[in-house]
Amino acid sequence: MKKIRSSVVESKSKYGVYVWQMPNGQWVGDDEGRYMLIPSEKGDQEKISQITEAARSYGITEGQAQFVPGRRKVSDEEYAEQEARLRMGMTPDPFDIDESIEQYKRLTNGI
Repeated sequence: MKKIRSSVVESKSKYGVYVWQMPNGQWVGDDEGRYMLIPSEKGDQEKISQITEAARSYGITEGQAQFVPGRRKVSDEEYAEQEARLRMGMTPDPFDIDESIEQYKRLTNGI
């Protein structure tokens, strides 16, 4: 039996979202799984300040803004569509640039 090695590859995208991360590593969100986030470019101090102010306005005094590359905010409707795409075996997010690049590489390399 062959052993297959795999690894997680971080997105190299400079675009993504900032989430508010607590010291224990959890992201701040509501009871329905909607996280406090703001779309941003990595290192955008204005967006970091905005999410920091939002956290403070909710009485959150701990934690910090954490950048998550390659992610974007989606509506409940888009999320339902992505779940349907996943069940059909498709890439859930049609705007997933990293997956599109990987798919192109697989197609052009015959893998």
